[in-house]
Amino acid sequence: MVLCLIASTAPSHAEPVSHGPDLAGSAGYFRVPVVALAARGVDVGGGVGYGYTEPLRAAPGAHHRIGARATASVTPLEWLGVSLGSNLRHDRHPGDPLGPDTGTVLDSEILARAGWQFARFHVGLGASAGFARGSSLGASLGKPSLAALALGAWVPHDVPFSVGLMAGYRYDPSAALIDDPERYRSGDRLSLGLSSFDAIPFGLGAAYRVGAAEIIAELSGDALIGEGAPELTRAPLRASAGARYHLSERAALRLVTDTSLSARPSATASDELVPIEPRFQVLFGMSWRLLSWEPTAPEEPAPAPKRLEPPPPAALATLEVAVTTSDGYPLSDATLRVEVAGRSLPVPHVDMQTYRLGQLPAGKARLHVEAERLEPQVIEVDLSAERPNLVRVQLQAGSVDGQVRGVVRSFEGRGLQATVRIEPLGKRVSTDRDGAFQLDLPPGSYEVVIEAPRHMSQRRRIEVRADGVVVLNADLLGSGR
Repeated sequence: MVLCLIASTAPSHAEPVSHGPDLAGSAGYFRVPVVALAARGVDVGGGVGYGYTEPLRAAPGAHHRIGARATASVTPLEWLGVSLGSNLRHDRHPGDPLGPDTGTVLDSEILARAGWQFARFHVGLGASAGFARGSSLGASLGKPSLAALALGAWVPHDVPFSVGLMAGYRYDPSAALIDDPERYRSGDRLSLGLSSFDAIPFGLGAAYRVGAAEIIAELSGDALIGEGAPELTRAPLRASAGARYHLSERAALRLVTDTSLSARPSATASDELVPIEPRFQVLFGMSWRLLSWEPTAPEEPAPAPKRLEPPPPAALATLEVAVTTSDGYPLSDATLRVEVAGRSLPVPHVDMQTYRLGQLPAGKARLHVEAERLEPQVIEVDLSAERPNLVRVQLQAGSVDGQVRGVVRSFEGRGLQATVRIEPLGKRVSTDRDGAFQLDLPPGSYEVVIEAPRHMSQRRRIEVRADGVVVLNADLLGSGR
């Protein structure tokens, strides 16, 4: 039994190209899994196979193996999956002086994998625990093999090719599961698959998608380590090739051939236990999507209504304005703006008395004309795109204020803080600390009242002319109060 956990930090929400089931029943190649790729749901599968091992020095004659496998895989999240598998294999070995030699082994495995995706890369890191067949169930559960694994895969979205890697370390005490290994026949050593050495599992897998089919190739092995361990060429080393065919979104078939590349280690009764895999085996399997937790694809949006061609652009008009005074003097410093189609636009000066603005929509408009010291005008204009729009404006002189100013002092010549009031307007102003004041007034006749604390007030009559200045100085006599 094998328990494998591939841990990660965060799931990915991308939609990579899906892979069919691997040996464990989830997404991958054959022995090299791919994390963060399987669709959410429940998958079941099974398969049968045949293996052949050539005659060995310690076990002459050909060895034959037939096997069956059943799997169930649950993927609750797109970055997490759990698989359960059971293997039943029957080996037939050449007879020896002890008689015919056959053996049947049943083992199971639990595989949990999790990982995350960065763009085209799927990576995972985790641990595994394995339980091989022993002399009893308690012995199998009491001596697990422990491993740390790292997984990575490059799965692009825009090409049908992908490649994956696997590497790790496995602590394997499975040789201690049997007593007196020297009493086991050579054929039994092949059947059990136990090991006296720790291992470094590794693998490189690749897949290429052609329509509904995937072509698979994989190189994997277990480098045995420890005192007395055989060299890499005599350790498990295999090349796998095959194909998967997706019958539908739910069902897929798998056919894989497995060839052992390693030289055969010695398998006599006095040798250490070393896994010896069939020289060649062929495996046929099928998987079925039992339940799917993938979200339902959103409904196709209704086709957008046919876009109506916009109407042809409206004809545009140009406004030209000539601004002069009432006596015909051209004004180049006037301010003009036109209100049209809900917008207020300035009309720029061109030369002399001429102002012009183009690209205006035809229709009703309102023209505002202002200039300093002149009466402003507002003119209604009907703009036309078919004829010139020339508007002549004469601005009349506006009313211009005059000014009264002066100084309020005491008889001693000292400036007074006084109040200057203009009647009948009611306007008033206070003098500054030197007694000075000034006030703008419209043309007309006024009475000026000047008052200061502890001084007698004065009243003066003045005549203010447009744009004129009246100088009014006052000396106030102290009242003693």
